[in-house]
Amino acid sequence: MKKLLTVVLFLVALVNLTFAGGFQTGTQNARAMGMGHAFVGMASDASAIYFNPAGLANLRGINFLAGTTLIMPTMEFKGPAPSTLTSETVKRTFTPINFYGTYSMGYGLSFGVGVFNPYGLGSEWPATWIGKSLAVKTELRTFYINPTVAYKVNDMFQIGVGFNYIMSNVLFYQVIDIPSIPLAPGVALPAAPNVGVNLEGDGKAAYTFNVGLLFSPLDNLSFGASYRHKAEITFNGDLTFSNLPAKPTGFPVGHSDLFPNGPGVAKLTMPYDFRFGISYDAMSDLTLNADFQFVGWKSYKELAVDFEKNSAAWADLKTPKNWDNSFSFKFGGEYRMSPFAFRLGYVYDGNPIPTMYMDPSLPGSNRHEFTAGFGYQITRNIRADVAYQYISFTNDVNDSAVPATSPVKFNGTYKNSTNLFGFNLGFAF
Repeated sequence: MKKLLTVVLFLVALVNLTFAGGFQTGTQNARAMGMGHAFVGMASDASAIYFNPAGLANLRGINFLAGTTLIMPTMEFKGPAPSTLTSETVKRTFTPINFYGTYSMGYGLSFGVGVFNPYGLGSEWPATWIGKSLAVKTELRTFYINPTVAYKVNDMFQIGVGFNYIMSNVLFYQVIDIPSIPLAPGVALPAAPNVGVNLEGDGKAAYTFNVGLLFSPLDNLSFGASYRHKAEITFNGDLTFSNLPAKPTGFPVGHSDLFPNGPGVAKLTMPYDFRFGISYDAMSDLTLNADFQFVGWKSYKELAVDFEKNSAAWADLKTPKNWDNSFSFKFGGEYRMSPFAFRLGYVYDGNPIPTMYMDPSLPGSNRHEFTAGFGYQITRNIRADVAYQYISFTNDVNDSAVPATSPVKFNGTYKNSTNLFGFNLGFAF
């Protein structure tokens, strides 16, 4: 066999880890999170570095903002009727961070730097579940370091631009059952059940840029736009197999010869991200925001993986993906009652993953999300913000939705329930 089906499924699952919409965390500030992440037209604190760098030009003095989000996903899979087999992911908590520091000087110039995790999370299923050959444990971690400069052209118009330095790493683990492999007429290598496949890779340093505009034609109305360019990341990783049996006596090869440990290389593209936002002060203490987000997942057309060691059962892979672009609508509001602030938000998040490529590493669906937040001005210089977000969806992947040509044929019903808790502290001097 030139390629085993389990190998193909393994690589498909790896890529879905990297690009599933659910791994674009978006949780970069608890204040914005409480308003459904609708912040591009407002961009009124140091997290403007992420949402809209032009907003830095309206800040004064020195500002720091730091926090994290506790993300607790639960995914349940139920096989198609008449099966009643149900599996559930291992309970885990992911903690993407955010940190921003800014300094505003004269002549309309402001500078800042941000560190955040726009892509992250993972999933973990029991090692013995029915989909173990597709995914057991998957994790992606990215760190964007984003120095930024902004300029206040006048009271109505501000611009900003940022440079992004990206560090990343990925982990994937699955358990496969290798079938008996024919070596010659009447001679076959025995089957090998429960073989562990582990891939850990680090991305080479990658770079991109982001820009933002902010326009305020009225004192109580502003429009914002921001764009973050795509970034191609080259991952170099080590692939290792565990629980491979020793070579049987008298056999010319063993499983370790057909499934060799060794390095591999893959290039993955983080998509471009365009956002447009409106912020309106309906009253002196009430601000209403609305954002539109468009993410260019369509640039991800193919997965190409180059393995240093190939064998009769293991070869380089090229898999067409042909993902779709996605869009999101975000709405939120903030009501201030000094020293408190109360926030609510709603998000419609479109799913970029075609159903024919759906797998358990991170199943997706169009999502309706709800948020709430609370802020407290502790002192004149210190502010605390907390937020909660709830995500839930059900996706029934069945034979009618998945054509026979699909590289992944794992039908069933996926149910997701995710709780997110955001925390931030802000300092202004």
